[in-house]
Formats: sequence, structure tokens, C-alpha cells
Amino acid sequence: MTDKQETEQQLTNNFEEQQPHEEVIEESYQLSVKLPDGKSIKIITSPCEAIQDIKQSIMESPETCANSCFYLAFQGKRINDYLELGEVEGITSEIELELIEDTYTERDARLHINRLRDLLAGPYKPNPSTVGIDPAISFLTAVTGEIDEEIVNDTDKKMDDLFSDEPIPEHAFTNVNIEERSKLSNIVPANFQRVAPECIKSLVLSGWNPVPHQQKLKGDLLYLAVTTLEGELVHITASTRGFYTNNSTNFSFDPSPRQTRRAFAHSLITLLQKISPLFASKFVELQNFITHHHMLEVLPVNTYYPSHPWAIEAPEHLYDPARPCDSYLNAGADAVESLRDWNDEIQSHRELPKTVLQERVLRERLITKVQAEFTEAAVRGAMAVVDGSVIPLNPLEPEESHMYVYNNIFFSKGNDGRGTFDALGGDEAAHVAVGKDLEGVKILNSIDADELYTLASAIIDYKGIRIVAQSIVPGIFRRQDENSIIYGSIDNGVQISSDPVFHKCISKDIAKSLHLAKHTLLDAKGNQSQLYTSQETKGLLGADGRRYMLDLYRLCPVDIVFQENECVEKNDKPAYPHKMTLLRPELMSLFWEYKFRKWAKTKTDEIKSEKEAAKAAAVEDASNSQREEGADSGNERDDKEEEEEEIKIDINEFKLTFNPDVFTNAKQPEDEQTKKDEETIREASQFLIDEIVPSLVLDFASYTVTPLDGDALTKTMHRHGINMRYLGKLAELVSINKDKRIEFIHKLIVQEMVVRASKRLLRSYLAKCTAEETSLCISHFLNCLLGASFNAKPSPVLPEGTNRNDFEWAQITPAGLKKLVTQQVLLRFRYKLQEDAIEQLRFLPTLRELCMRIGAQISARDYRTEPYSEEERKAFAAEEAAQNRKKQEHNSRNKKSKKHQKHIQEVQQQRPTRRTTTFVPEDIYNVMPTLKQASSRSVFAEETFEAGKMSIAQGHQQLGLELLLESLALHEQTYGFLHPETSKCYATLAMIYHHNEDRESALDLQRKAVISAERTCGIDHPETIHHYLNLGLFEHAAGRTKLALRYVRHALYYWDLLVGPGHPDSATADNNTGVMLQSLRDYPNSTKFFERACATHEDVLGKEHVLTATGYHVLAKAYTLEGNFPKALAAERAAYDIFEKKLGPEDPRTKDSDVWLKELTTNAVIMAQRAREEQRQQQTKANKPVSTMEDVKKQAAPTARETPKGELPIDQVLKYINGDESGEGVRKGKKKSQKKRN
Repeated sequence: MTDKQETEQQLTNNFEEQQPHEEVIEESYQLSVKLPDGKSIKIITSPCEAIQDIKQSIMESPETCANSCFYLAFQGKRINDYLELGEVEGITSEIELELIEDTYTERDARLHINRLRDLLAGPYKPNPSTVGIDPAISFLTAVTGEIDEEIVNDTDKKMDDLFSDEPIPEHAFTNVNIEERSKLSNIVPANFQRVAPECIKSLVLSGWNPVPHQQKLKGDLLYLAVTTLEGELVHITASTRGFYTNNSTNFSFDPSPRQTRRAFAHSLITLLQKISPLFASKFVELQNFITHHHMLEVLPVNTYYPSHPWAIEAPEHLYDPARPCDSYLNAGADAVESLRDWNDEIQSHRELPKTVLQERVLRERLITKVQAEFTEAAVRGAMAVVDGSVIPLNPLEPEESHMYVYNNIFFSKGNDGRGTFDALGGDEAAHVAVGKDLEGVKILNSIDADELYTLASAIIDYKGIRIVAQSIVPGIFRRQDENSIIYGSIDNGVQISSDPVFHKCISKDIAKSLHLAKHTLLDAKGNQSQLYTSQETKGLLGADGRRYMLDLYRLCPVDIVFQENECVEKNDKPAYPHKMTLLRPELMSLFWEYKFRKWAKTKTDEIKSEKEAAKAAAVEDASNSQREEGADSGNERDDKEEEEEEIKIDINEFKLTFNPDVFTNAKQPEDEQTKKDEETIREASQFLIDEIVPSLVLDFASYTVTPLDGDALTKTMHRHGINMRYLGKLAELVSINKDKRIEFIHKLIVQEMVVRASKRLLRSYLAKCTAEETSLCISHFLNCLLGASFNAKPSPVLPEGTNRNDFEWAQITPAGLKKLVTQQVLLRFRYKLQEDAIEQLRFLPTLRELCMRIGAQISARDYRTEPYSEEERKAFAAEEAAQNRKKQEHNSRNKKSKKHQKHIQEVQQQRPTRRTTTFVPEDIYNVMPTLKQASSRSVFAEETFEAGKMSIAQGHQQLGLELLLESLALHEQTYGFLHPETSKCYATLAMIYHHNEDRESALDLQRKAVISAERTCGIDHPETIHHYLNLGLFEHAAGRTKLALRYVRHALYYWDLLVGPGHPDSATADNNTGVMLQSLRDYPNSTKFFERACATHEDVLGKEHVLTATGYHVLAKAYTLEGNFPKALAAERAAYDIFEKKLGPEDPRTKDSDVWLKELTTNAVIMAQRAREEQRQQQTKANKPVSTMEDVKKQAAPTARETPKGELPIDQVLKYINGDESGEGVRKGKKKSQKKRN
């Protein structure tokens, strides 16, 4: 059992013993808040909620959204905003608070105006100042549409409805060709409404700002100019008492209150409602529009970096004269509010107490929030650095060595500007080292060691340049303060420091968690120092007295086997580009567990041998002496006690630690301990190649893990401790397997290698591009990589006055790029691509991956990848000729006049502009930064979550549910509602409620999971797609099948974009969709989905697989319901043959198939007999003339006879489905089957 599993088991065992004060879910308070107009609103809250948070809830409520400057009073006394509700004296669970309008300050007025602007913008505020287009977007409301179904309990569902004569209801798949591939142009739902209803034409800060001194003494704070929908320009004063209209115009300043149409209100919203009737009516529409969305669609994403779609519709740029004033409204005139001491904030939060659960939750929430805010500031700062808007601290040094400070964040470039990594690969090694340093920060943050601190860190890749952002350590800029670095070395081992206090702090938690070895190092003078970490890891004593750990890229040892085999030229392979080849922390943990299990087994065997030897000696001694009666039973008891005792071993005896300095340039004594350390690391490196990589291939083959995209593949490999440089090794093992079940994995691995190699190349080109060249470079690169089938010789679009030789990126060709990519894959992944590997790439998945890796947002249109056909070329030529004739006719009739010239321009505009390349520069809408961040994790919340899942897996449903509910409360309090981890928690709980048939709870949680995943992971992320599919299942179970099919169709659209057809997991989605369509009686469409699922199983698993047989069996039922009995018989016969062969005749599935096969066979015989009988009757009718009217009636009348039950197997089908033995179902079935036959 691993350390993590032991922790989860301990949580499970201790949960029942948990004390009441440790519980997260506390009693709820029902507050009544009395408003200034005499009305009241109800709020449900908890005693641990801060008054400030309650005020925020009031501001976000539709009834009270006009209020932002107020305080809450209890029994006439003002309540401090920073108190918790339970700390207010005299507070009970049912009390009334009073909302008192407060006086405004200049800051309050700015916040109030900002809040109104946010409200008017709606849920999806279009803002060009954001990092990317459409940040944190969600489509759930648009996909849901209007709901015209009610939730139906299972007891109220009627199976008879399946055979109703009513027409099939219209649904999401009505008249849809399911074989048609998804089009990128449909990535945004058709009914998605981005822009909110317009309430005013403009709201701007007046040109009369700032307020004159004499008016400040009268309480004036700001002046606004509002243009209403009626077209009236109104000047408004924001004062300490509220807002009122004044007499100013654009040309004269008169701040006195307006006498005609005098209006005053404490809230600007209320004032606008008074002076503009259209604003009042439109604001109601706006509120309805906002409240129509789910709460989580409207909330801002505060604790996680929001997702940005890679393919977008052309953004609509709206006129907003107040937009340039955003920085002033947010941060004030001198922007003091925006400057923060990031380092002190983060370290102060880490020093908060964490003895009880509520203290831990508060501490983790504050850390998560400030790290998210730091990340946002770091991204904007990195963009400013790359764009050249920040002056470096050292402008006289080479550009590669430049350092910057912006917004109290330290920025440097992720290259080897100072020659530190010359021996390891220069810039290549430095590029890897900064990523490993960030991983080290993550590891130490998760360990959360006392008295040791890490910096807030982020890595931003923007326009081909890697930027490292870090919080500033107090005193770091002192000139070579030798006393500041007190642990490790700053000069590659010339001088090594080992502070005893630092050494002791590391030994407590970090060395124990990472199994670091205490090892001896020699400096240039031969002096010995003992360290736990690598000599390159530095311990710094800051001016604030805190101990910081820096340069954490060597927390893990070297992958020596890979380095020895691949960092040299051999077998036509170039040397690996750098020697910064380190093992992953996950691998070191797996290797430690592997060695521990091995040791434990050996130790157990030794104890057994010793006990058996002792037992044999005891038996021999006993045989030489007399034994009393009953002694045997005593010996048996002793044996049992010994067997119980032999399991107990002292795990503290097991010693295995890792020395991160072996196989590096660090000098160590040449003794036995160093050799032993080297052997251990070599064994770990060999363990990765011999055990871990092959085990992952087996997991792929057994469907234990099925990654859908490159990101999922990367995370899967990292969880198994495998570095991405082993992609080539993985591809070779998968291809040797020859199992069609993992063919898609091989395609995904090859795609990932090509994307990573292409990303490297494109970044190198972008790093040399100016801003106006960026879109030209990206479009040409994509044309050479993915558009060569359409145009084998794409010409780049160049800036005016330049030629192709002026730019490196403009000189690449499809053939040249293919060669470069192949070389990069061989260099970085040690894998030789097949000749047609680039041509075999799936277009949309590869385009998606590449855009996401470089941060490109492109036009969501249907890109052409195949050349025009001969018919299309002829049509184009005919269209061109028609346009030319029309132009000539007009020329012959008209002289050259202005009207004639206008007509020529119109004709030229009407000509269709056909593309000569797949991509054009106008398709590239934006290039934004890609981010790696050292975000903190709530260890307790995640361990509680895993413990809950473990309890449910062990059958303890109630305990597991309680643990998961507690984990959800912890997730929401720590991470907030919008976070990938919270989304997973929602989805897990929703599935449990679904199995418990609590439909409404399951649906509510699953909707939250969908929105949270959409806004943080992405609209087409695999997690989001799975959440939509499950939401469809839950809606279908609740009786709202038409709504369920809307969700399923949306998910299947993205599924096709992401992985394409034929993926093994797609069969499950197709089967579920077929079942839903059957419940709506759309049997033809349901059969198509079952056919596709069956074809997928047959293609991937083979014709003889049990799952394929199950698909045939389901398909046979679908054909039966459709009335296609010959196909049903053929499918059922195929299913029965496989079941009998693989499972035997006694298996329930074989017996079930046998029953269906007999019924369908009987039906086939009867139908054939009837067909022959009808044929004979028709022949008889043709030969025998009808003489009288009576004979006509006799021949027209049906033959009344008693039909045996076995003759109409569709009746048996109904009985089989309904479990109904009465005759009613049979009669209905007869009518249905007769109609189908007719």
C-alpha cells in the first residue's frame, strides 16, 4: 500500500471518530435583510461566513443589485465587514439585519460605476484588453435552450408509450446525417447569444474630471456623461450622498443640480431608471437575460487561469468610449491599488495557523486566491516584456541576459544568458531547467514544509519566447551579498555552504518525503559539506528573515541510462540536444515502493524461514521428551500466533534514499557510499525502461487508461513517471504490439511527437518576428504543415516592400518543413517517422493541438485540405466567364461615367474570392501566452475525495457519500466553484446520486461540473465532453429525453472534432444515444447508432469478441423494433455463434440470445409461408373471375382464425421488454406489426 493509499484509508477509518468541531458542514443561518424601501430579502448562510461575503451575495442578487455602497446593521449597530457572522454578538440562526446606505468615497464611486458597467456588459463581457478572446466561455445555456419536458419519476414511466401511434417527436437528431463529419464552423452553438441587451448608448467619465477643489468641498467625487437610448446626453454628478443630474454640457461647466427633471438617487442604476424609461424597461430585460444563465456561468473565474477556445468566431468589436478609463476606475488616479507585494502576501498566508480544519481551509483558500492573482499579473507582465514595453534592469548586457521588474514581479528569459548550462546543452538545457524548477516549486508547495519558503512562480511562453516570472525576495538585489546564500553553491561547487538550521529544516519534511540522501560534497579546496539537496539548489536567507529555496530543478536524480545511450551519436541518430535528462518525482516514488515491496517480501520470507527452523528445532526437542495430553492443541495455538506475528515487520528498517548529485559535475568522495548511490540511481533509470514504459503499454491495451488528446497523454505519462522524451520508445512498443485496440494510441503518440516538434520550430520562427509578421508566419507554417494537399507550393504573404529572402519563416516549404519535423522527432524522441506520417495526420485534432501549444486563436471556419475537383474548376471557370460577359455588356452600353465606375466596383466585389491556400493571415485572430504555473493543491480536500471514492468501491455507500460531501465543501471553500478539481468532485457526486435515483441532485451537480469544466479546462476538453455525455444520460433517466439528446449531440460534435470516428470509447456513446432514440420511438435513427457502435466494436475488437457479440444482440433488438426481421435474424445469429463459442451454452447471455434467435427464426419461417400463401392467392384471383358482388365481399374479408402466440414474435418482443404476460400488450403488438407489414 502506498503512502497516499494509507492516508486515504486512515481518513476513511477515522471519519466516524471525527469530532463535531472538525466538521466542515455546519448549521445554516437564515438571515432576513431589511432594505431601505421597507422590503426584505432572505439569505441562507453559515456562521463561519464573513460579513463581507454576505454583502457580496446581496450585491449579486437581482433584487438588490443596485446597491453597492452600504453596511449591515444589527440592532442599530454597524457590523464590521471583516467579522464572521458567528462572531457578531447576539446573532442567532434566525435574525434580521438592516441594510443601511453608506456615504460614498471616491473609491466607492469608482467601484459602483465599474459594477454597473459589468452588469450592462452581461455574462460574456466582450473586452479587447483581456489576454485572449472569449475567456472562460460556457455554452450550457445555449445548448439547453427552452425546456419543454418535465422530470418524470421512474414509477410514472410507461413502456407502452414506446409503441404509441403518435408521430415521432422532433429532437436534436431529426433529419441529421450522423455519418457527416463535424464542421469547425459550428464550434459555437447557433443560438449562443454573446452580447447582452443594450440599456444605454454610452456611459463615460466626463471631460470635466477631475473635480475642482471648490466642488470637492461640496462633496463632488466624479462627473459622468450618459447618452440614453432616447438620444439625450445627461451629465451626472457622483457625490458623497449619491448621484444626481447636473446642469453641465460638453461646452459649459455647471455642477449645480438640475432643476428641470430633477433627479437624485443613492444608486446610479436607480437614477438612470428615473431619467430614462427605456433604460428601466431594458434593464429588466438585461436582468432576465443574466438570470436565464446558470449562476456558475455568470461568476468570474478568480482562483484558476480561465480557458480560451482555440477556434473562435470573428469577435465583434463594440464602441465603448469608457473602456480606456478602465484602469482608472479599477485602480484610481495613481494606480497605487494595483501595486502589491506579492512575496509578502503569499508568505504571510503560508504562515497562518493550520492546527484545526477551518484554519487550514482559510489558509489554503487565501493562498489559492493570491497565487491565481499573481499568475494573472505575471501573464500581463510577460506580454509587456516580450512586446518591449518594459525597460530591463541591465540594458547594457546582451538581450538574452536582460532582467525586468514589472508590477513587483521579477521577469527573466528562460535561456542560458549567463553560460550556466554550457556543459549541459546551453539554451536547450536552460529551457528544460526552468520547467523542472517550476515542478520543484510545486513539489515543495505540496509538502508544505515548516520554516521553508518557495517563491510564487510561473512560466509564460509568448510569441516564441519563454519568460520566467517570480515574486521578489527581500534583499535579492543586493550586490553579491555572500551571506545571503547559506545552503548549496552559487558557483558550481567552488564554494559550498551548509547552514545547520537550513539542513535541519530540510531533513524534517522534504528529505523524508522525497527520500533524499544526506551526501557529502567537496568544494574547490577539498572542504567537505553535507547536503540533502543538489549543490545547485540554493538556500537563501532573505532580508525578512525567511529561508527560501531557489533553483529546484535538480530535486530528482539524472536518468543516467538514457544519458549514456542517447546523448551520443550512434545508429544514425544524432546526440540528444542536452544532458538535463532528469527522472520524474513520480518515478522515484514508484521505484521506492517497488524496492520496499521487494524488501518486505524478502524480509517476510526470512522471518518465515527462521520461524520454521525454530519450530523444527522445537519439535525435535519435544520428541526427545515426554509430552502431556493436550499439548498438541497448545502447539497449534502457538503456530497460529506465530503466523500472525510473522506478518509484522518493522518498516523503519527499510532504508532507501536517492542522491541527486550522482552523475553530475558535483565532486563527491570516491567511497563505497557514492558507488552505492550511483548503483541505486542506475537501477531506477533501468526500472523506468524495463518496467514502467512496458506497463503503460499494457494499460493502453487493457483500456485501463484511454487518453483522447495530447494533453491527456502527457498527464498519463507523467502520472506513470515517464518523461516525454520516451514518446518514441512508447510508439515502438505500441507498434510492435500489433493490437488494433491500441492503434489509436499509436496515432495519438505520433501526432503528439509531430505537434511538439512543430511547436519548437514555430516558436523559433516567432521569436524573430515583429508584431505584424506574427499572423503571416503562423498561417504560412500551417499551410506547409497541414495544407500541402490543397496547395503543394504555398506562397507566403509578405509585408509590403519585402521579399521572401528577408524572413527565415518565409523560406520554408512543405517538403522542407516535413524534413525539419522528421529531424526534430528523431532528435528529441529517438523515433524515425514513416514516410507518410505527416500526410496521415488527422487535420482538425493536429490543428487544435498546435494552436493550443503556441497560444493561437484562429477563425472557426471550414478549412479546405483537398484540391478542387475537375467539376469545381469547370464551375469556377463558367462563373468567371459569366462575370466577364456581364462586365463587357455593361461596358458596351455605357460610357465611362461615375455610375459606370460604381457598377464595375460592385461587379468586382461580387466576384467570389477563392483561396489559393488553406490558411490566410486573416484567419489568425490572436496569439496569447501559454502558461505553466506552480498552483497549490489542497491536500486534505483531495485525500478526503480519494478516501470517499475508496469507501464506495469497498461497498460503504453512506460513509463514502459523507466523505465526498465533506470533500466537496472543502473544494468549494478552497478552490471556489470554478476549478477543474471542483468540477471532478461535482461529477463524482452526481454519478452517485444518479445511481441512488436522486435525479434532481444528480442533474444540479452535473450541470455545475459541465460549466466548471467548460470555463477552466475548455469547451472541447475531454473532461467537458464526458460531463456533457453524462448530463445527457442523467436527463434521459429523469424523463427529459429530448433535452438529453441536445446534450449528447453537442458532446458528439466535439468528440468527432477531437478524436474522429472509430475510437473504441465512441461505441458506448453511440449505444446510449440509440437507447434514448428508442424511447422516443425513432427506431430508424436509433438503429443507425447501434449499427455504428457495432461496426466500431467489430473494427477495433474483431468479429469474435464478446463485446462485438453484445453489439450484434443489441442491434438485433433494434432491427426487430424497426420491423426489419431478416436483418434482426442475421445479427442475432452472429451474436449467438460468438456467445456459444466464447462463453459456452450455459452462460446467461448465450441463453438470452438463444431465446431471441428461436423467436426470430420462427417468425422468419412464418413470414415466408405467408408470403407464398399470398402469392398463391393472388395467382388464384388472377385466374378466377369474380362474378357477383357477394364473391367480392368474401374475397375482401380477412380470414378469421385463432393465431398462435408463437406466430407473431414481435408480441414476444413486447412481452420480453415489458415483462407483461397479459393480452393487452399482445393486441397492441399485433396492430403495430400488421401496420409495419402493410
